[in-house]
Amino acid sequence: MPTTDTSNEFLDFNLPQDAYVAFDAVSLKDYIINRLNKNEKFTDQNFEGSNLAAIIDIIAYSYHVLLFYLNTTASEVNFDQATLYENMNKIVKLIGYKPTGKQTSIVPINAVASSDLGTGNYTIRKYSYFLVNGIQYNFINDFSFNKTNTGQEALTTLNDTAILYQGAIKEYPSYTAQGEKFEVLPIVVQNVVDSSDDRFIAENTISVCVKEASDNKYYEYTEVESLYLTTSVDRVFETRLNENGHFEIKFGNGVFGKQLQEGDRVAVSYILSDNVRGIISKNVINGNKLFVYDSTRQRAIFNDTYLNKNETTFLTITNSSSITFNNPLNSSTLADEETVEQIRENAPKIFSSQLRLVTESDYEAFLNKNLANVVASSHVASNNTYINEYIQYFYDMCVDPNKVNRILINQVNFADSCDFNNINIFCVPKFTITEDKAYPPFLSSSFKNLIVDLTQDRKMLSNTVVPRDPVYMAFGLGISNTTADLTLDVLDETELYIVREVNNKINKSTLKSRVSSSIKEFFAPENNILGQHIKLINLTNDILSLEGIKRIFTKNKKTGVIFEGISFLSFNPMYEKSDIQLVNEDVTLQFFKFPYLYAPLSVANRIVVIDE
Repeated sequence: MPTTDTSNEFLDFNLPQDAYVAFDAVSLKDYIINRLNKNEKFTDQNFEGSNLAAIIDIIAYSYHVLLFYLNTTASEVNFDQATLYENMNKIVKLIGYKPTGKQTSIVPINAVASSDLGTGNYTIRKYSYFLVNGIQYNFINDFSFNKTNTGQEALTTLNDTAILYQGAIKEYPSYTAQGEKFEVLPIVVQNVVDSSDDRFIAENTISVCVKEASDNKYYEYTEVESLYLTTSVDRVFETRLNENGHFEIKFGNGVFGKQLQEGDRVAVSYILSDNVRGIISKNVINGNKLFVYDSTRQRAIFNDTYLNKNETTFLTITNSSSITFNNPLNSSTLADEETVEQIRENAPKIFSSQLRLVTESDYEAFLNKNLANVVASSHVASNNTYINEYIQYFYDMCVDPNKVNRILINQVNFADSCDFNNINIFCVPKFTITEDKAYPPFLSSSFKNLIVDLTQDRKMLSNTVVPRDPVYMAFGLGISNTTADLTLDVLDETELYIVREVNNKINKSTLKSRVSSSIKEFFAPENNILGQHIKLINLTNDILSLEGIKRIFTKNKKTGVIFEGISFLSFNPMYEKSDIQLVNEDVTLQFFKFPYLYAPLSVANRIVVIDE
């Protein structure tokens, strides 16, 4: 019988250790040709010049593609290498991390009651809403207030706490429970008309009530961060944005959270945001009628869950006409769902906190994740840092901190007598400067109270969360022959000169526009943080990289002093004589300071283009 020659070199499939890293088609083709050359059946062959080369190319390319996808697939299971949202979502689910969904626009509201409204306690029912050009703004929780006198009265409780969420109130079709442990109900939006419909379920607006089969009554269930921190009788649920981009609701198993029983009817409501169409300017809800949401299911839920409804005076369409509602501020922006990179950054921070707020990074990660539609930048400081740096700042300027209204307001409204346990959270709201010399806004009292409420169950028991206002530092083109006795007159005296290259065909107005855009982009609120390290060298390089620009310099047209490069006058508009300086090199602001461009609309008027 014929025997197999095991000594044949062609049957030796041993490869060098590093050969397994060669996944590209060229390397694979070389391996194939080398193997064929070692085979005694293929002697004296010029594979590059033969018809067999085409077949070798096809084989090499096919395996190149296959190995590429195998390698990519293998990478997608690694936290630090995953690029697809679906895969990253599944990975962080293993550590209990919940990616944040899209956040709708929200807005604080003020209310003034007339003498027509009698004294007493009133409650605005959940899902009461205003219509603004067909767009709904809703109360997603009950809000109670007290009218104390018979005359006109500003409703302070509402003004300090009430927040409206943009979107239409939607009721998800009732779901009949199967009685499974950790039963999950996926919420797939049924209202999407077509692919162009960009409405979405707003984060933190899902409400759940269950009509329990045992007594045929509705009970309100409370959303919790983790079912594993609850007891067997707690009526609770979790929400999570899954790998498909849909919210899913998870109930307990009878040990951690109450388990749904077979036949229980789950009623889910949520806010369906109108996306950017729902963003409104200030003072547009000025006297608008308040509507009370009503439906058959909502009436049944109200009758079963409001235990003291007969002793409560609810605000109706009729008596609400005695109250003038208004939004004193613009609504917030939107916030997109977390990207893969944001999850990669946030997940380790949230996991390390173990759902608790202890360190500065815990608080900052929490705010960045949960208030991305409101807060542009935040910094957390201990009371020691607050006193030694923030309060010291005002003393250094010879300003009595006790006479600074913003400090007093926050101290009275949020701090307590035990100041050494304060967690001072400096927050910059998202904003846009729409006019020259406009002062950036502070976070409203409603949003500050929202921060306090959101952190209440996570913070250490002995700590008090105190939202603080930042110090805004204005920047405008400025240069002087002295650093002493600086005034805002420097702003009017200073121009930025752009030297155009010889024979360049880009007109001067275009260059001026491009340079002003670079400056505005550099100081855009979304590109800066509290305690920003202002790298003017980057701004200078950005401008010099623009086509047609040879050189730039800043000049004081009154004194004639010139600075080679770009120079700014930086000042605190509240105390411009005490905190003012020239900035023409890289500088790091104190942690409570936030930069902005003083006159963004007219910065182009301070730019002069000249020829080389």
